[in-house]
Amino acid sequence: MDNNFNQQAPQQPVYQQAPQQQMYQQPMYQQPMYQPAPKKPMNMMELIGFICSAVAAIMAILGSTFTCTCSASKTAKATSGVYVLSAVFILSIFAAIIAAGGIVCAILALKQKDAAVKAGKLAYIAIALGAFAIIYALIPTITVCGYNCSLEGAYTDFLADSTKG
Repeated sequence: MDNNFNQQAPQQPVYQQAPQQQMYQQPMYQQPMYQPAPKKPMNMMELIGFICSAVAAIMAILGSTFTCTCSASKTAKATSGVYVLSAVFILSIFAAIIAAGGIVCAILALKQKDAAVKAGKLAYIAIALGAFAIIYALIPTITVCGYNCSLEGAYTDFLADSTKG
């Protein structure tokens, strides 16, 4: 007896075909791979207030830093003994204005009674961030301006006193 008993035509695998009504019962495109979580709607005024406050905080930090360093650099380079305020302080002023707008938007979002989505913690964060941005933008700029003005006044007084006498 040889082991070649199955040397006829190779056997084809047998697939069971489902009836047509079961195969096309629900199309493939209606079955998502995963179900994404539904997006929670946001209050747009709250979001605008937060974005304005965040951008203003970044501008305030950069503007105050550059105002102080550039003013000192320009004053050191000035040969006439004049104390100079760098024009970068305009960035700090814009930051304070944008931060005030962010605070106003956040407060309006909190005061809306008929809004579809009530304002939440993001509005409070926007108010705090905006207040920080205003303080950080104005105090260093006013300090540098005031310090430069007082030094300029003292230098002028010193020159006037030295020429008199």
